Amino acid sequence: MLNYHSKLWDERARGRADFQSLLFSAPDHFNMSKGPDRRLRVASADFPGIGTSLLSVTSSGHEIDLADDKFLTVMMPTRGRTLVRMDRQQQVIREDDSLALGPSERWTRVERGAHQDFRANLAKISLDAAPVRHVLPVATDNPVVPTSPAALAGFKALIRYMFSDLASAAPTLIHRPASDLFAALVIEHIRLIFLTAPDAGPRERPQHALVRRAEDFMLANLSEPLTVPTIAEAIGVSVRQLQDAFRQSSGQTPWDRLTAHRLHKARQRLLAGCGDSVTTIAFDCGFSHLGRFAQTYRVTFGEAPSTTLRRARGSASAIRTGTAQNG
Repeated sequence: MLNYHSKLWDERARGRADFQSLLFSAPDHFNMSKGPDRRLRVASADFPGIGTSLLSVTSSGHEIDLADDKFLTVMMPTRGRTLVRMDRQQQVIREDDSLALGPSERWTRVERGAHQDFRANLAKISLDAAPVRHVLPVATDNPVVPTSPAALAGFKALIRYMFSDLASAAPTLIHRPASDLFAALVIEHIRLIFLTAPDAGPRERPQHALVRRAEDFMLANLSEPLTVPTIAEAIGVSVRQLQDAFRQSSGQTPWDRLTAHRLHKARQRLLAGCGDSVTTIAFDCGFSHLGRFAQTYRVTFGEAPSTTLRRARGSASAIRTGTAQNG
């Protein structure tokens, strides 16, 4: 399930400082920065099933004081900068940078700088949500949580795609099964953001039986919103054991293999030339990010999914025409 909301406060239109309906946390203090044309827009995509909210914030500038003890928050400004103070340390997050924070008391100010407005994407991840709890890092005394820059780049692109779809005239992600599949994709991205480097040590013997069990489970559930933790739990191993088994057997990740199986199933469906659209086939095969599906399909098979389907339908039509003429 995905719940989407977009709200705007504009001082010129409303004339009073009522921001409460827009805020995505319960701050001790919140103020818009002084200046002309003060405004605040917050778009939120809430995934209650995984305890995660993805947010897009546009602001003329504001500051906020809060004590956040239930969430891990990832801040990703795209315009302007964010200043965060916690105890005796201060963090400055510049454009296209990011900062992940665990439970903490903090003061935050966002500044638009030379831009017309400040913009940022955020992820708020509940520390108590079972689907993501075991992919989050262990809490320490330092509220700043290490992240993978490469994984964050992919996560930012995913958020951009999501908000572009949700703001469109005909969004696809708001409906099931797309919303459930997308939630699983969000979990995988969160897992990769906080994934620690594999332990150095002697390579164990490849665990082919474990990999076969995992792939059998994948093949039986390709259309379901699978995650790596879900697969690991289904076959009774830890996420680390599952990752190591695939790495040692094929050099791939479990997610790579799941994607490969889904691509193969999608190609079979497309080659059959059935009456379903490319979008329907993609969702049926477990894909929620249609742009990424089309790109990966093209890289793998050398043509767009629509090309495969059009050719298959053309061949089927020619066969039917020839049969009718011969009859």
